[in-house]
Amino acid sequence: MWLWIKRWRDWAMMRDLWPVHRVGPQPQALHYSYEKAGLTLHDQPIPWNAEAVLVEATLRLPTAASRRKPDFQLRLPYRALQPADSLRRLDRDDLYRLAFRVTPPPATTVNADLLWRNGVRGQLTLPHLSRDDFVENVRLQLPTTFARLGTESVACQTYVASQCKGLLASAILTSPTSLVPLLDMDLHVEFRNERGGPAQLITPRLSSSQLAGRQALVVVAPRRFPRKIGSWIVTWTLGDAVLATHRIRAISQKHFHRSLRVVDTRFVVQREKDMVSVARQYPSLDGVQRIGPCFLVCSKEPGMAGLTRFRVRAQAPGAAQPPLMEEQEVLITDGPTMVAPGTVEAAAMVHVGSFELYQKGQMLGSLSLCPAPEANFTNEGGFKPTEEYTWTAAAEEELNDRLTKLLEAQPKED
Repeated sequence: MWLWIKRWRDWAMMRDLWPVHRVGPQPQALHYSYEKAGLTLHDQPIPWNAEAVLVEATLRLPTAASRRKPDFQLRLPYRALQPADSLRRLDRDDLYRLAFRVTPPPATTVNADLLWRNGVRGQLTLPHLSRDDFVENVRLQLPTTFARLGTESVACQTYVASQCKGLLASAILTSPTSLVPLLDMDLHVEFRNERGGPAQLITPRLSSSQLAGRQALVVVAPRRFPRKIGSWIVTWTLGDAVLATHRIRAISQKHFHRSLRVVDTRFVVQREKDMVSVARQYPSLDGVQRIGPCFLVCSKEPGMAGLTRFRVRAQAPGAAQPPLMEEQEVLITDGPTMVAPGTVEAAAMVHVGSFELYQKGQMLGSLSLCPAPEANFTNEGGFKPTEEYTWTAAAEEELNDRLTKLLEAQPKED
């Protein structure tokens, strides 16, 4: 009996020594955000140009005595205690949200203490983001210039000055934090001629959703795009920091035409049931309904974009009228581009010896339908000269294929 009373007395004495926070508010979550230009960004480093900092706590307040807003304060270094701005109940009866609005935001990284009746209930760190740190971590990815040629916009480094209808410059801005600090910074794109003259400065504008994110696609168009022949420097600048610089060159049509090359040839073959395929060698006409040439053309200028017209002529010495091929305008780049003017009936191919590709009346290349001539060796070890034959990439590939098979067929030495 006395042992039970002693235990109850010890329990009562210990309960009197419990700290107040055991029976007061119980913090469930603490987080912060900042405001800038009407946007609220949560749990990110607070930039130097933020307008206000919001600190919010989710609390369990079991009794009415613990639900007095004046009992809550926020303590920051070297500042007076900050009173709570609001205290409102959430869905559950004992769950409340407490909010503080801090202006101006701290100029350095600080620890904030949540107080209830001068007792610490929680603590969180408010990280600071300086202007220099923000600029140092901003990256500009994939800076690209587009030229408007006809109805298309083509990414390029070189374009035909007389064909260009406008320029666009694009890039992807990335940052470890949101892009909101850009609102108070001088982000611009400069177009400058290498030969001198006034430069054009364009300031891109980002939407609210782009500013709230950590990456954004930025596109600008100069008011007066360069029509003259020459080189232009496109520079992306943030404040005094140069993010990226790239060069774009405008050339004449004559220069563009001189740069064109035929890099390979093919045959477009249409068989029964509209089955279309591409062949390197002239195929057997069994089961073939239509056949046509295909030239792979490119420019030797790096990053080229230009429009030009091609005409393909069928050479048929024995025919009264060779098959007509369609003239077409093609966008040419520095990679192989297909020039395929169409197909003709297989029956009309009997007299055709080759297809020739012309540009501005000048032949760029030919596609022969004649099989490669065979070399006939003489008794003295020489060979008889063959008739004149236009050497093509397809003939080169056929020769290499036959030489490889010849070498593989030789018996190996023991």
